[in-house]
Amino acid sequence: MFNNFGVIGSNIFKKAEEIRCELHHPYVGTEHLLLAILATDQEMSSYLKEYGLTYENFKKELIMVVGNASKSCEINLYTPMLKRVINNALENAKENNNGVVTAKHLIISILEEGEGIAIRLLVSMGIDIDEIYENLNKNNKLINKKLEIYQTGNILNDFVSDDEVVVGRDKEIDLIIETLLRKKKNNPLLIGDAGVGKTAIVEELVRRIKRREVPDSLFDTKVVSLEMGSLVSGTKYRGEFEEKLTKIIKELENDDKIILFIDEIHAMVSAGGAEGAITAGDIFKPALARGKIKCIGATTCEEYHKFFSGDKALMRRFEVINIREPNKAETKIILDKVKYEYEQHHNVIIPENIIDAITNYTDTFIKNKKNPDKTIDFLDSVCSKVKNEYCNNEEKKKLYKKLEELKVKKNEYVKCNDYDHALSTYSEELVINKKLKNYNKNKKLVVREKDVIKVLENKTGMIFSKEKLDFLNKIEEDINNSFYNMNKYVKRINNLIKDNLLNKKGFLKIYLKGKEGLGKSSIAKKYGESIPNANFIRIDLKEYKSAYDISKLMGTTQGYVGYNDEHIFTKLKYNNFNVILFDNYNEAHDNIKELIKEILKEGYITDNKGDTIYFNNTFIFLTDDILNKESIGFDNKSNLKNNSEIDELVDDVIIFDNLSKDVLINYLESKKVYNKEAIILKSNYEKCNYKNLDKLIKEDKLINN
Repeated sequence: MFNNFGVIGSNIFKKAEEIRCELHHPYVGTEHLLLAILATDQEMSSYLKEYGLTYENFKKELIMVVGNASKSCEINLYTPMLKRVINNALENAKENNNGVVTAKHLIISILEEGEGIAIRLLVSMGIDIDEIYENLNKNNKLINKKLEIYQTGNILNDFVSDDEVVVGRDKEIDLIIETLLRKKKNNPLLIGDAGVGKTAIVEELVRRIKRREVPDSLFDTKVVSLEMGSLVSGTKYRGEFEEKLTKIIKELENDDKIILFIDEIHAMVSAGGAEGAITAGDIFKPALARGKIKCIGATTCEEYHKFFSGDKALMRRFEVINIREPNKAETKIILDKVKYEYEQHHNVIIPENIIDAITNYTDTFIKNKKNPDKTIDFLDSVCSKVKNEYCNNEEKKKLYKKLEELKVKKNEYVKCNDYDHALSTYSEELVINKKLKNYNKNKKLVVREKDVIKVLENKTGMIFSKEKLDFLNKIEEDINNSFYNMNKYVKRINNLIKDNLLNKKGFLKIYLKGKEGLGKSSIAKKYGESIPNANFIRIDLKEYKSAYDISKLMGTTQGYVGYNDEHIFTKLKYNNFNVILFDNYNEAHDNIKELIKEILKEGYITDNKGDTIYFNNTFIFLTDDILNKESIGFDNKSNLKNNSEIDELVDDVIIFDNLSKDVLINYLESKKVYNKEAIILKSNYEKCNYKNLDKLIKEDKLINN
């Protein structure tokens, strides 16, 4: 047992055994341990002397109350209570002194036990054991595991890794420290979008506390993370929640070396708020106002305004620190700093160009998440993919296959009592096992650009590899088989898509113009239905002729029926890659047209609930038969102006040629019709183009068959 406690602990226990033997007591108890501490530890004996406790007067009290036995026991037996005291001291030492037990740990443990002969003697002597316990706890930074705050929360000092780094947040961390040092309103509240690094900043503060890179008053401070769920958990009966929280607040007020951290602090506003009961926020407010506790909170901007704005008193208790999203350049610096951790974890090498590529791609294609979280996640995914592909390569599979074959052979040899061959086979097994064991150790993989592209394809659903773009040839073939004389338009669209994907642009806008019946909508629809992994949405703008119809796209205004219903653009939130066809653009109401122009210009819009809908991974087709309209005064000028603006906002404008008589004749010949002249006369091709031809061709074949 003494080996677990080092030299100091061993000396104390040996002295306790000697005192037991001297007094002829049958067991070694807490009273002998306390006497041993007073006899051997000068620091603790001097400290306890201030409270009127000395070796002489405690020993005198012990003999007077317990007395001496006439016969001494040769064996040193420890009482169960002393064993508990020793175990608790050992646990405290692990938390606070790298496992080395001191006399202070033992005294704290005796006082925490709260029972035993030592405690009874101290009480009878009039010693203020509560004051000793409180001051020892405060002066020696020992953690009382029995405190409610430690049972409910987690000590971040013990969980935060020292190897991780947080880059570019010095200003925010300094603001947190300055707020914590204030006399009043010393509660920082971190506000920022999900993924910007609020929790990471608090963890970096913990690392600085551990490294003592903070003002003296924050040395040895414990940051305890408290979740509202764990606080409410187990409080079945009325009043239990309030009692539990009040106890925690009292513990925080009694120990200025504990900082409370509440992530998702907006949950505190309503936690425990059953009918007729007060909430956690109501209980916290007085303590926060007095400045006797230090609390760091973290929440998103949306949740802050939703929950805190209605409780002005609670808002005043916190000093708001805005955590902004790092820009592209800052994110790259962060990745440069953290890449070593991921290289070590995945046993890979990450070149500088990979950091640049990941930063650029996440900025372009992943808009619904925030930096640095999304970029670090992407880096982690790339490294995982490289490691996975390497571990499952053909060479390694062959080694595993060979190993299984050898095991089967070995078993057969053993069954036949051929131990020489069995031993030889086993030796081969050992060689292969050694190869497999060192397989990943001996070779560091280099992350390549194509590995990044594969992960990007998985996350977006888009295809960026040249060898995978064969689907465009298939679409071209299908359209040429279904439509006549569309080859030049299809090639142009294919080139636009190919250029977009190979150059990793993401957002593509194509405007198809021409008279009615030329196949604009059908071709766009074919692309939407045929592009792999794409979610196709067709919006016929003939159905959007009133100003109110904009609610179908973006949702109803708050307070109106249907506010919580899904709208058409909701689908874009749930799909990584979308193809949208805005059909008959010029038929839409002016408000709808302005919305579409905003989408084409900015690449995003804000819906009725304030959520941003991004079109970064979207191909947009617009169709318009405006060239079929005749001039009608000012209306035509307005239409021309609107479409001129659209022309400037799209990647390309493709104008479909009108159907000529020569092309029509060739088309009819390809369909093998009998009476071409009659069909030409009936078709009104100059106005309707291909629109009526299929119907007329069917009638012609029915008549002639």
